[in-house]
Amino acid sequence: MQPSLSRTSKSIRILVLNNYPLGDVWQEVRRGDKPDHHLFGINHLENMGYEVKVIEPGPSNAIAALARALRRARNPIPLGALDRQWAAWRALREGDVIYAPCGDELNGLAYLRAAGLLKTPLLCIQHHTLNRGRLMSLRNPFINTLVRGVDAFPALSEKVAAEINQRCRDQAHKSIALAWGPDARFYPRSKAGHGVLAAGRTGRDFVTFGLAASRAGCPARIYCLDPARTPDFATFAPNVQVHTPGQGRVFSYPEMMQAHQDAQVIAIPLAASEDSLAGLTSLVDALALGKPVIMTRNPFIDLDIEARGIGRWVAPGDVEGWEAAIKWFKQNPDEGLAMGRRARALVDDQGYNSLFFAAQIEKLLRNISIAPAQ
Repeated sequence: MQPSLSRTSKSIRILVLNNYPLGDVWQEVRRGDKPDHHLFGINHLENMGYEVKVIEPGPSNAIAALARALRRARNPIPLGALDRQWAAWRALREGDVIYAPCGDELNGLAYLRAAGLLKTPLLCIQHHTLNRGRLMSLRNPFINTLVRGVDAFPALSEKVAAEINQRCRDQAHKSIALAWGPDARFYPRSKAGHGVLAAGRTGRDFVTFGLAASRAGCPARIYCLDPARTPDFATFAPNVQVHTPGQGRVFSYPEMMQAHQDAQVIAIPLAASEDSLAGLTSLVDALALGKPVIMTRNPFIDLDIEARGIGRWVAPGDVEGWEAAIKWFKQNPDEGLAMGRRARALVDDQGYNSLFFAAQIEKLLRNISIAPAQ
């Protein structure tokens, strides 16, 4: 069941920072070319009476040049997107709260907030673990300051929420795990489909999937950007087709959803990771399309596809496990259809949708204190 979102009694102005141009995505959503969950609730917040202003950096300037120089120098201190933060700083009088759907965008503002130099409260969604890569011990004090400076710091997984709360034990519930669900209205109703499809780019392990599908003998398709960089693709059997969008292009959402709808099962093969979320967007698409899934285990995916009866887990790099799972769906089409129906029921009846996600964000906005962060 989807929530009914009421309008706010007082208009609150939200400045939004993101790691991809949300203004462009909003136009795609309005045209019906992309589902609205890629907006992380801001369209629904506007419908509820909030004033939403998406902050985009202006033309190249000294701040952008500084950011590029720091990247080239491999600066280990997490500063976030300096050009967007500078644009937000200049627009502070136009907003009552700053919202960052991607947690790595507003680090510098969080440091200022923790020091009492910024009075505007911050709401930030964290996708991955807070401290990754080299020089972790050097970054830890900065990460702890970052956590203190963010007023509401939800995450897309229980694992990351627990890490945030462990870093601020005096505010044990600063973070909660949010259920990020799809725009239910965007997707066509499911049909039986044929074969298995794998798509995506971040953290994908198409080699393991392709080798397993070759051995399984099941029709399989891979949608990716540039297979030429992966010589192992040449070892796949003829039943595994690899599709790319062509130089300088990307697949449109309508193209991808048609390909997904034509598949019997959606595969989400992932590289092993202990610090990064991957595969969630593909899982959300599968839920909305009412498709069963085969997915590599990832510690940042909270939805247990086996416990929910919507798919099968495979260990990272397990070619035999992928082969067995692919064959199982080929041999059990009726159970696969039942899994797909249960997947779509999560969207329609159990809150895995973009309206419920927006309701969670709206509740956090209402609960943010205007006082300086502690």
